[in-house]
Amino acid sequence: MKKTSTLPFFKRNENPTLELKTLSVEAFRALPFMGVDGTLSAKQHFAQRKAAIMGCTDLTAEEFETLTAPDFNQLYSDISAFILKPSDELRDQPLTGKDFEFTLLFPFENELGETIEHIRFKVPKVAHSEALAEITDQHEREDFMFRVVCGLEKADFNRMAINDYLAIKPQVGAFFQQSGDFFRPTTLKASLI
Repeated sequence: MKKTSTLPFFKRNENPTLELKTLSVEAFRALPFMGVDGTLSAKQHFAQRKAAIMGCTDLTAEEFETLTAPDFNQLYSDISAFILKPSDELRDQPLTGKDFEFTLLFPFENELGETIEHIRFKVPKVAHSEALAEITDQHEREDFMFRVVCGLEKADFNRMAINDYLAIKPQVGAFFQQSGDFFRPTTLKASLI
């Protein structure tokens, strides 16, 4: 999937368009975020936007310094709209509770050089729920749930595109939080009534 941003003032070889790329879960988590009080200072806000722009484009540091403020704002807006949109929405094929597999919009390579293109969801056991209840760190809880449901190692999960992660996350959570009726086919539910 190709996504671009057209800037009003910036030009590279007379072309005002920059290609945007997505971020991995690891790169997204590394972006500067809110301080402990839940707010961003002006400096933190700028650092977050700059990191997103540098991570999602091929701009050099010198080119970044030549951006105008309107270009900077437009580019960040386009990047945010792109990376924060789940891949099932980008594809216009919503993932539902009835889906037990998912084809990634942004396949990635694992540590062994294998390309991960498809995820088959595995239903967690009660033992997994018990182990999850012991984990207090939010990121560790999420990593654990993805490892169990998607069969991904932590390193693989970190390489997944943020868009694919956002599409899969509700399904992963549903396996741990929803009752079995959530996953039952609609036609079977109707026949039971």
